[in-house]
Amino acid sequence: MISPNNAWKPLPETAWNNAAARHLASRLGYSVNPRMVRQIEENGPLRTLQTFFARIHPQPAPEELASMRSEVMGMTRQMQDAGELEKRQMRQEIQRLNRQAYSDYAVDWYAFARNPRNSAQEKLVQFFQDVWVVSYQSVKSTNQLFEYQNTIRRNLGKSYPEMCKALAVTPAMIRYLNLDQNRRGSPNENFARELFELFTLGEGNYTEQDIKEAARATTGYTANQAGRVSFAESRHDSGRKTIFGKSGKFNLEQVLDLAFEQPAAARFLPRELAKFYLTEENLDDDMIQPLADIWSASGFSIPQLVSTFFTSRIFYQEAFRGNLIKSPTQYYLGLLQDFNLEVFPSARRCVNQARTMGQQFFNPPNVRGWVGGRHWINSATLSARRSTVESLLNPIQPKSLNADEQMAMERVLESGDVNFTIPQDQLMAMSKVPPDVLAKRLADKLYANPDPSHLQDVFRKLEQSKSGRSLGIAYLTAALTAPAYHLC
Repeated sequence: MISPNNAWKPLPETAWNNAAARHLASRLGYSVNPRMVRQIEENGPLRTLQTFFARIHPQPAPEELASMRSEVMGMTRQMQDAGELEKRQMRQEIQRLNRQAYSDYAVDWYAFARNPRNSAQEKLVQFFQDVWVVSYQSVKSTNQLFEYQNTIRRNLGKSYPEMCKALAVTPAMIRYLNLDQNRRGSPNENFARELFELFTLGEGNYTEQDIKEAARATTGYTANQAGRVSFAESRHDSGRKTIFGKSGKFNLEQVLDLAFEQPAAARFLPRELAKFYLTEENLDDDMIQPLADIWSASGFSIPQLVSTFFTSRIFYQEAFRGNLIKSPTQYYLGLLQDFNLEVFPSARRCVNQARTMGQQFFNPPNVRGWVGGRHWINSATLSARRSTVESLLNPIQPKSLNADEQMAMERVLESGDVNFTIPQDQLMAMSKVPPDVLAKRLADKLYANPDPSHLQDVFRKLEQSKSGRSLGIAYLTAALTAPAYHLC
């Protein structure tokens, strides 16, 4: 294993090659598309990062979300003079509109992230969503989730303290961790506890007294149904508090400043980044500390952390290649990118598939986020991944679509010649390629570790029992459900 003193130094130019570029592609985005790998190899790691992150692309607001906003505002005004029955009916209609907007938002996000131009950016957004967790189930506002995600995007080029201060007072976070229930004389500790444990410092780097005092300091915030955040002095505890041994009339921003003065703050996010992008096993403090020192010296710059991490010698160590299990999101979007397929504009064929694979869009199980790693894989989720593959191997039957899905599909097709499933002529063509040759081609196209040997054995057996389109389907099903395709 590389020493801590050398781990975070830049990878020497002599160590940069196609295999290193493939590894970077598999971790930055969702696919090891050979064309993308060649481009990354030509650019080198630093220029690649500059290309992907120099300009952050905002996600356009989904049409359904924009429509819902105006309708909800109108009904909210009407409810002021409505009777109880009418209010209940309007609340039910608002809930229905919100559910529809959530599905529309999810489909749009998959399409946005599937675009290779946005993939590295959106995977980094996913990382921060898994640190500063909120969920659809608890927030129950699609508009607030959309704004929360855009807040992450807007802060990717800034420092982590700046991002933390922005996310802390979003309507989604205020609702998710009960910050609106935190008031002078009756502090709610939910936000303060997670702020230290899950967002900035990690467990064991604060005391219960620090939490109690930080809860007092973060009183005063509310968010109304329209998502407007207010700070009420009358609800804020303006008295003196003692946090991390310092005393003062601290407020929320000052609590965050105090948190980032703690030594653990410099190690926290680098460790989380390593768990998400490098290895699910925790790197020890000795290994993390040099990166923490570089990061803190930069003022906790997010671009500096990302650049140092992805150009480092440790990132390209053989032990960390092909060792991570793809999340359902990476598996699904990788499939689409590998075969140049578009997201089908229906929640039934993408949002629901991701949920059955174990990762519902923007809806982690609790404040700790997705556990990931080996927890992604069990008999049910493997079966769901296989079903997802099969759905891409067979043409969509128009009769199986409802009217809304048919209209949505037609709108997408108007923009040009797109595919939602793998063309049948490609499956026929694969059936005519010698199995050993096809296995090598597919391993190079699809796998982080392009070893074709196992696939060649499987393909030889399949050739004995199938032919034509059925053989092509069998080849791709085997390739896309093999252990190697679940790894990145």
